Amino acid sequence: MEGFLQRAIIALVRTAVLFTIVAVGGKAATFEELAAQAAAARRANRIPEAIELYRQAVELRAAWVEGWWFLGTLSYATYQYAGCEAALDEFVKLDDKRALAWSLLGLCEFEIGKYDGALDHLRLGLSAGKDLAPEVEAGVRFHYGLLLSRVGFFVQGKRELERYARGGAHEPMLIAGLGLNALHQTSLPKDVPAERLDAVVKAGTAARFWILGETDKAQAGFEELVKEYPTLAGVHYLYGTYLSYTLPDRAMAEFRRELELNPADADAAAMLAVLLVYANDLPGALPYAKKAAAERPSDALAEYAYGEVLLRTGDLRPAIARLEAAERLDPAAIEHHMALASAYSWAGRTEDARRERLVSIDMAQGVQSRGITGQSADGGVEVRARAKASDARPPEN
Repeated sequence: MEGFLQRAIIALVRTAVLFTIVAVGGKAATFEELAAQAAAARRANRIPEAIELYRQAVELRAAWVEGWWFLGTLSYATYQYAGCEAALDEFVKLDDKRALAWSLLGLCEFEIGKYDGALDHLRLGLSAGKDLAPEVEAGVRFHYGLLLSRVGFFVQGKRELERYARGGAHEPMLIAGLGLNALHQTSLPKDVPAERLDAVVKAGTAARFWILGETDKAQAGFEELVKEYPTLAGVHYLYGTYLSYTLPDRAMAEFRRELELNPADADAAAMLAVLLVYANDLPGALPYAKKAAAERPSDALAEYAYGEVLLRTGDLRPAIARLEAAERLDPAAIEHHMALASAYSWAGRTEDARRERLVSIDMAQGVQSRGITGQSADGGVEVRARAKASDARPPEN
């Protein structure tokens, strides 16, 4: 009975709203009348009525940019993600220069499961300009990081997620996102099976401590993870990556163990090749580098590892080609620029070498100054977008 009454009340409200929209003095409302009524309803915070009025208005005038904007943002503010996605999709067809529009479109697509579109549109939101408020940017980068990990861009995904590590101790979605990224599992937090959740959380917790430089806690966390989940895909790769900075011999043992369990793990093969290069074992590194490049064509880490092996063996032309590919695939990795600087120098390309060295210096200085933020990642965008939907304003020209 209660459900029936709820549905009846909703139907009556909708009927009343529609009556207001389509009947003005007994005749169909004009576009100007609908636009004025929509604005008045929005200012009075009568959001459902405003949404319906804006919907009717854009049906009459599909080129009304402001109407699509308010229809989209008000729909987002009231958790109507499908309506938000449809409206903002129309908005960006009319105005494709607005970072906030692309960002909200991507967030709505994320919520309704259109992940490929969300990935593209969140990227556009981050690259379209620097006019995103910090709390909006936090939400965008967090979801972008999750989606990068979902399609296997783990290094790039980690860069986005780790920004929020300091404030993420009590954010399960961030911990799970870090865990999935660290284990190189192409899933979203909501899709983690119950039987795997503990491992993902343990990996995310240890990875977070590592990001924050709390090495004792990170070490303990990784050791516990390996002990409890010795055959889970990605566990030995993750521990090996952690050890590679301080204990390369132990790291190589972990990568070999990962390859025993998961022979097709190109990342473990690439990391093992890089460490063997650093240990001056070029004959040992070459087959792992070839394996990584074959398993993951057009992968930045695989291209870098193979390029490093070729560079150290003096095969400059293919080495430069591989390293340039790695740089194109992941231009934010400083090691790609440093390796290219060396390769160009050995090839006598002085100006190219100088350019890459300068890029490396600039990147090193940027890393030192950026640090890790304490800002919350999950839901940061909602604080802004949902607080006062009636105060939303279209982007200014």
